[in-house]
Amino acid sequence: MATEIQNLTPVESVVEEWLRRYFNEEPGGDFGISLERLRRKLREQASQIGVFIDNLETALDKNGKFLEYRRPYVELLRVLADSDVHSVTLVTSRERLRESSVEVHLYPLEGLDDEAWRQFFSRHHINYDSSILSEMCRAYGGNAKAMQILRGAILTDFSGDIHAYWQENCTYLLIERELKDLVASQFTRLQTNDLEAYCLLCRLGCYRYQDITSVPIEGVLSLLWDVPEQQRRRVIKALQDLSLIEAKKGQYWLHPVIRDEAISRLRLVSEEWELVNRKAAEFWTRRVADIKNITDALTALEAYYHYVEINDFEQAGDVILQGRGKQWSIGLPLGCSFYQLGLLQKNFSVIKRIIDDIKSQERLIRLYNILGYTYRIIGCIREAIECYEKSEEVLDKLDVKQTKISILFNTGLCKLELWEIKAAEDCFNSVCSLAEANSNIDDYMAYAQCCLALVKSRFGSRKDAFSLAEDAFYTMSLSSRVTLWGMGHSLVTLCLTYKNLGNLKKAFKFCQQAIFHAEENNFTQIKAKAISCLAEIFREQREFTIAIFHHSKAIEILDKIGAKSDLAEAYYQLALTNKKMGKIEQSRESSVQAIALFNEMQAPRQVEKVQTAMKYFEK
Repeated sequence: MATEIQNLTPVESVVEEWLRRYFNEEPGGDFGISLERLRRKLREQASQIGVFIDNLETALDKNGKFLEYRRPYVELLRVLADSDVHSVTLVTSRERLRESSVEVHLYPLEGLDDEAWRQFFSRHHINYDSSILSEMCRAYGGNAKAMQILRGAILTDFSGDIHAYWQENCTYLLIERELKDLVASQFTRLQTNDLEAYCLLCRLGCYRYQDITSVPIEGVLSLLWDVPEQQRRRVIKALQDLSLIEAKKGQYWLHPVIRDEAISRLRLVSEEWELVNRKAAEFWTRRVADIKNITDALTALEAYYHYVEINDFEQAGDVILQGRGKQWSIGLPLGCSFYQLGLLQKNFSVIKRIIDDIKSQERLIRLYNILGYTYRIIGCIREAIECYEKSEEVLDKLDVKQTKISILFNTGLCKLELWEIKAAEDCFNSVCSLAEANSNIDDYMAYAQCCLALVKSRFGSRKDAFSLAEDAFYTMSLSSRVTLWGMGHSLVTLCLTYKNLGNLKKAFKFCQQAIFHAEENNFTQIKAKAISCLAEIFREQREFTIAIFHHSKAIEILDKIGAKSDLAEAYYQLALTNKKMGKIEQSRESSVQAIALFNEMQAPRQVEKVQTAMKYFEK
């Protein structure tokens, strides 16, 4: 079939040519008579004849029916569909045929697999890299036409070097003009035949399909705000029938090549671009009410990317800061969920991208606090303290007691991780003083008491340490403001405190509670710290095999999430266990790893702590 409507051959001419060329039969003067002669010839054939009709969509209207002046094609298809004729007819079409008088069986064409692409490129003497070819095949959905076009470009422009071609063009899937024209023609035809479906296809280009690879039906419907509700499903179905949108089990996505064209067209109208991104962001925001796992967190974050696309950085910041769930009565901010779930780098990438463009002072303080906390977890203590200092600079212009006490407490944690004990103790005492005057921040009283108890168990009065630990646990039990994350860290801190004080039974109890709590809430870092603490308890009980097992497990988790400070401490504790076992060389190796990490953290007093222990070992 011709690809342009004006060039479509009348079906009468087609039937005349078939009769003369293939059956040596003269056509009748009337089209109906010619069709009956064709039907008779097909019935008389001893062997089956194959009829191939390619690109039928040119002759179809937007409803899948033949164009009015090409309606006689229906009669030809009825003849070919006659169960008594000895023929099989294969029709290709980018659009589904919807003529009720013609029975057709639908066979959706799947893309070619990796192996087919390998055979094709090998046959054309292109040296292929298996991983690159697989990536190309996935990017183009295995499309055979794309495969042909790419082969020509690689041979002509890159002398058969597929690696060089893909390195240069992997982010520009429509770089080849022939391929772009092919895709653009489908969009243009859709724009002519079904404007509502065309608009939806372009709007769907705003979704990223990356961390969250597909969009539920509600996300698609949210982009049809200007279409009557009863018509929305029809519009989606139209795109499915044209294979312009992928769908499986209620999830929808665009093929990367289609998305490239969709987003380029959507960007042409700035008002539409902004409105569509706002609608998409609002959908993702509504989608997640409570963050229970990594998928929930990444789903909620999708709204951030839409606001960044339209340079609405304040709203992007709100996505990171918006509370979800029941903690603190306003819920837990998304940024806090990221570091709790071990997605530390995600916090860095999203907050750093926007923080210089944030104008709201309150947003700025909260973002710096989350960024500082994340820096502390990965062992960048100096950077964390710098974030808290910037928060304080902004805070001086506002009166937010909750934020002030948070900055003080987190600065204390930084000092503790640097092993600057006196400075840490001063911060925690200041927190307790502020909390005593305000019952609405009793959660920070509990956190600070836990940390003071740990410090006292190492450097102060055992009596004071016991008293503070008991007070902290009592305060935690009564406070409704203690977060799940705060509870987990406090349990680990109490475990270490009681271990230092020699009460291994109580330490073991808190450790088990901490591990269970961390597993229940997907708190990877807390779980690893609790496992490391458990190893210390087994060491004190001289159950060295079990201790080594738990040390190794904690180190593996902490290394994976990049929690440098905790990882350094875990290596240090492994060194102590190996020393107690008499394995001096293994102890020295673990100490060296701990020192290297503490040096990276610019924590000289931590380094001194490990070196002192090493000298003691050598004696």
